[in-house]
Amino acid sequence: MYDHLSKDLNKIQIKKDCLLPKAIKEFKKAKRFPIYKWHEYTIPATQNKYMIFFYVGHRALIEKPYVGHCAIVFEKNKRFIMQLIAGGYKLTEDSPEILIRQIHTYSSHFFERYNERILKNKSLSANDIACIFLSRNQERMPIKMNSNINKHIEGYGDSAKFGYRVRDGFCFAREAVQGTVSEDGDRHKDKIDAMMVMYTTFMNESDMNKSQISAINKEHIRIWLQHIQYIH
Repeated sequence: MYDHLSKDLNKIQIKKDCLLPKAIKEFKKAKRFPIYKWHEYTIPATQNKYMIFFYVGHRALIEKPYVGHCAIVFEKNKRFIMQLIAGGYKLTEDSPEILIRQIHTYSSHFFERYNERILKNKSLSANDIACIFLSRNQERMPIKMNSNINKHIEGYGDSAKFGYRVRDGFCFAREAVQGTVSEDGDRHKDKIDAMMVMYTTFMNESDMNKSQISAINKEHIRIWLQHIQYIH
């Protein structure tokens, strides 16, 4: 899937460059910020469908809006948003971070909860909500899940190892990896080629209890310090 969608990147970039001047021109007329604009684009050769979007948080950034894109995928009448990312992955806690292909996928339920808990605007379309979330929450911190963060964690198995802390709140997710597992059980020897992250639901941290926030903060600090030590 990653390789299939990555073949469209050049065409998407050309379309972004074409749409950007018009988006900036419209943004300059705006009186209220933030402001955004999206455009659906289908690749003729593959019929792959994308949304290209532009976002400006405040007037000072009108000339340099955030420009992003995502794939729009339907499976059995269910709509998903996908983004391709070259992201870091650790085989074990003490392993060095490696760069692998990642597909980050968002369910419609996820965006419904984001709108319900953050935007609180029933007039927004599915594309509006996705555009706003992806623009505002570009940076995300992987948080190792435990029973203090999700008391039902035992029922999810290994696929729910991590959640993601973002600007607007906390994302619950499930993961699946593709690769070869070492026969002797030594995870350091595993060969991971790609990973898919499915974002299942969104929580506003103000709606979470103190013990959850405390556990998230503890993991956030631990992973941040681990990252600092690695780059030094």
